[in-house]
Amino acid sequence: MDFEKICMIFTMQEPYYGILLSSMNKIETKRIPTIAVGQTGNVFVLFYNPDFLENKSTDEILILLKHETMHLAFNHFMLFDDLDINETTHAISNIAADLEVNSYIDFSKATGLNPLLPSKYGLAKELGGRDYFKHLLNINQQRQQKARANMPNMPCNGGLGGQSQNSQKNNQQQNNNNSNGNNSSETDPDDSTQNNQNGSSNGKQNQQNNGVNQIQPENEELSNGFKDVESFDDHSLWPDKDNISKEQLQDIIDDMLVFAADEVEKSCGKVPGELQGKINLIRDKKRPRPVADWKRYFRRYLGNEFSELIRKSKKRESRRFPDAVGNRHRRKSHILVAIDTSGSVSMPEYREFFGQIRTLTKDADFHVVECDAKIQHEYEFKGHANEMLHGGGGTSFQPPIDLFLKDRRKYDALVYFTDGEASIPSNTPKDTLWVISSKGDKDRAKYRVNGASVVFIPKKETA
Repeated sequence: MDFEKICMIFTMQEPYYGILLSSMNKIETKRIPTIAVGQTGNVFVLFYNPDFLENKSTDEILILLKHETMHLAFNHFMLFDDLDINETTHAISNIAADLEVNSYIDFSKATGLNPLLPSKYGLAKELGGRDYFKHLLNINQQRQQKARANMPNMPCNGGLGGQSQNSQKNNQQQNNNNSNGNNSSETDPDDSTQNNQNGSSNGKQNQQNNGVNQIQPENEELSNGFKDVESFDDHSLWPDKDNISKEQLQDIIDDMLVFAADEVEKSCGKVPGELQGKINLIRDKKRPRPVADWKRYFRRYLGNEFSELIRKSKKRESRRFPDAVGNRHRRKSHILVAIDTSGSVSMPEYREFFGQIRTLTKDADFHVVECDAKIQHEYEFKGHANEMLHGGGGTSFQPPIDLFLKDRRKYDALVYFTDGEASIPSNTPKDTLWVISSKGDKDRAKYRVNGASVVFIPKKETA
C-alpha cells in the first residue's frame, strides 16, 4: 500500500477535500487501532495505523480519507461543546458526527467497511450532526424508559418497581422455593433472558412478560448509551481544547475552509454542495468593514486628477443614436499605498491592512510599497495580498512620503497602513491618510501633521 499515492488520487478525485488533506501532516502510528484526525499546535494531523489499512482496498482508503477530512470541514471537534456531555452522551455525539459525514459518502465500493448510516436508526440523510445527536438522545431515552418499565427494578416505597402482578407472584413463589432449599444456589439458564436488563444477545425477540415485549436485541446499544457501537475511525485524538482556545481553533479551521474554496474556484472547480453555505457564512463573517468612507475621502482630496474609463452601458442611451447603447464615463484615481513592514507589526495586523485594502473603492489603481526603514518591495495591487512581506527592521515613514512627493503628478493620494510606532515626518502631505492597526498608537493628534487624516482599525476587525 502506497499511502502517499492514494492521497494523491484522493486529491484528484476530491479537489476540495484533497486541499484540506494536503494541509495536514500524515503520521503512521500504532497508538490508535484505525485512523484518526488530530492536532499538533496549529497543524492538523492525520494519524493512521498501517495494520488497519493493510487489507483495505484503494476505494476503501479513499472513503476513509474523505470521512476524516469531512470531520475537519464540519468542525466536529467543537460541535457539541455547549452541551452537557457525559460518558453516555459522549458516545452518542461520536455516532452523530459519523452519521453526518457518512450521509455524504458513497459506500457502494466499501465492502470491507461497516459504516454507521442514518438508516440504521431510522433517520433521514443529511440532517446535521446536532440534529442526529438530538434524535439519538431521544431514541436512547425512550429505549431506556421502555427497558426500565419492562424489567425488574429496585423496590420503591416497599413495592417491586415495574414488575407486573404475575411476575410478583412468580418471584414470591420462587422465594418460597428457595426458602425450602430448592434451587438455593443455582439459576435456571432458561430464566436468564427474562432477568437480563439489556436484553438477550441473540437476534430473536425476548420472551414476553404478560403481553409486554422486552427491549429488542438489535437495539441493545440504545439501552447502554451506544457505548458498544463500533466505528471504523478513532475520535480520541480530536483537538484538546485545554491547549487551544475555541476561538483559535475556529479561526484556523475557517481559514483552511476558505483557502481551499479559493484554490478550487481558481481552477474552475466547485466547492462541495454540503459546504457551500458554510463557506459563504465564513466569508461574510471575515469580510472586513471599511474603517473609512473611501469614496468620500478620495473626492475630498483627489481634485480633478483622474484618468477616464469609458464603458458601454445599456442604462445610458446614446445621445447621437437613439436606442443605441451609450457610453458610461468613470473616473479612476491612482493611489500610493504604503504598508509598514517593520518588526513591530504583527501578522494579524498585516491581515487587517490587506483586509482594508480590499475594501477600497474599485475606481482606483493601487501601487503598494512595503517599507520598514526603507522601501523593500513594491508592486501593483491586483486584489490579492502579497504572499511574502519584505522587511522586519526598524521603522521610518519618510521613504514612501518622499516617493509620493517625487511623483505628485502620478499619485493622487497616499494611504499609509502602520501601527504608528515612529515619528511622523514634518513634510507629510495633506493628501495622506494614516490607517492605524488595532494595536497601534491611538494618539490622534500625532498624525494630523499638515492637515493629514487618520482612521483607526477597531480591535475586532479581521481580514
